[in-house]
Amino acid sequence: MEKIQPDKAKELWNEVLSIVSSKIPPQSFKTWLEPTKGVSIKGNSLFVDVPNMFFVDWIEEHYRNIIDSAFDSIVGDTISIKFNPVEKRIAPTSRKVTLYHVDGYNLQKRYTFDTFVVGSGNRFAHAATLAVAKSPGQAYNPLFIYGAVGLGKTHLLQALGNYVRDNHSDLKVYYTSCEKFLNEMVNAIQNGVTIQFKKRYRGKDILLIDDMQFIQNKEGLQEEIFHTFNSLYDKDKQVVMTSDRPPIEIEGIEERLLSRFQWGLVCDLKPPDFETRVAILKKKTALAGATVSNDILLYIAQRIKSNIRELEGALVTLLALTSLTDTPLTLESSKQILDDILGKEKTNKITIEKIQEVVSNHYSVTPQALRGKRRVKSLSFPRQVAIYISREYTNLSLKAIGKGFGGRDHSTILHDYEKIRSLITKSNEIKIDIDHIIKKLKNIKM
Repeated sequence: MEKIQPDKAKELWNEVLSIVSSKIPPQSFKTWLEPTKGVSIKGNSLFVDVPNMFFVDWIEEHYRNIIDSAFDSIVGDTISIKFNPVEKRIAPTSRKVTLYHVDGYNLQKRYTFDTFVVGSGNRFAHAATLAVAKSPGQAYNPLFIYGAVGLGKTHLLQALGNYVRDNHSDLKVYYTSCEKFLNEMVNAIQNGVTIQFKKRYRGKDILLIDDMQFIQNKEGLQEEIFHTFNSLYDKDKQVVMTSDRPPIEIEGIEERLLSRFQWGLVCDLKPPDFETRVAILKKKTALAGATVSNDILLYIAQRIKSNIRELEGALVTLLALTSLTDTPLTLESSKQILDDILGKEKTNKITIEKIQEVVSNHYSVTPQALRGKRRVKSLSFPRQVAIYISREYTNLSLKAIGKGFGGRDHSTILHDYEKIRSLITKSNEIKIDIDHIIKKLKNIKM
C-alpha cells in the first residue's frame, strides 16, 4: 500500500464510516459513530477522535470487528485504528486510555485476567487458559474454548496473549480471527506472497485464533489451518482456539482437523449466574471510574441474563448517556433507558409457584410432586428444570428457592441448577425443551 499522508486521515475515516453505516442500524450509527473524526496518521496507526472514554468502550465492544473489516477492505492490515477520547474528565486516569491500544501482537491491552470476572460458568475455562498462559506449549495443547456469543471467549484469548507478552517477552504471540486469517490467505494468494504468509503464522510461539466456526465448509481454509497447526504443534508451539460451538458440531469439518482440535483440552463457557453478572457490572463500573448504586446494578443483572457483552453494553450506555446529558443516574432513568434498548420488561412477575405450575404441566406431574421428597427419575428431572428456571428468572436466593421446593438446602439447589445448565450446553434437545417452557411461562396471563 502506498504511504498515506496525514491530511488524508479524515477522508480515510469517512470512507470507513460509509461502509460501516450500511452494516449497523441508522440510530446506532448516528449515536456512536457520527460524532467521531479521523484526525491523523502516525506511523502505522490511524488516530480517530471520539467524544469520551465511554464511546471508546462502546465502539470497541460492539463495532470493532465491523470497523476493522471495513478498514482492511480499504487499506489491508498494514495500519491499525486507535481511538482517542477527546473528553477525559470522566476517565479515572490516563492509564485507562492505554487499555485500548492495539499493537503488533494484535492484542487489546484492556483484556487481562485481572479484568475477567470468574464465576461458576467460566471457572474451568479460566483456569485452563491461565495454566496455558503460565506454561505455553506444555499445559494443554491445543486448548479449544467454546461458548455462546458474548460469554468472554475473546477476553480469555487476549488475556492469555497479554499475560504471555508481559511475562514471556521472548515468545512471539499473535491473535487473529479465523475470518481475518482467511482474508490474509486470499490476499497472499492473489499477490503471490503465500510463502511470507505461511512464515508469518508458522513462526509464532503462540497462535490464538478466534471464531473457529468460520472454517465450516471451507476446504481451502481448513487445509491451511491444518498445515499451520501441524507446523506449530510439531515444534511444541501453543495453539489456542475459540468457537461458538464444540469442534464436533462444526459442520463440514475434516476428520483429520477435528481430531487435532480434540488432542488437547476442550472446555466450554456457560452463561453467568446472577451473582457473577452483578460482579461483572461492579468490575466494569470500577474500571470506568464511575459510581452506580447497587439497585441499578441488580436491575441490569436481572434484565440481561445470558450475554456478558450485552450486560456490559447496557451499563456503558447508561453511563455514556447520563454523562453526555449531565443528568444523575437513577433507577427510574435506568429503567427507561434500558426499556428503549431492550424493550419494555414484562409486567408478569415470575414466581416459584408459576414456574412449578408450568413445568408440572409440561412434564405431566403435579406441583406437589415437584416440592416433594421422592427422587425417582420421572420427578427429579422436572424438579431440576424448575429449580434451574427459578434460579435464572427470579431474584430469590438459593435458600429461598430451596424453601419453595420442600425445604431443600442450598447445596442441593445449586447442584440441581448446575446439572441442568450443563445439560443445556450438551443437548440441543433439552435446551429447546426448556426454552419452550420459559416461553410458556412468560406468556401466562395475569
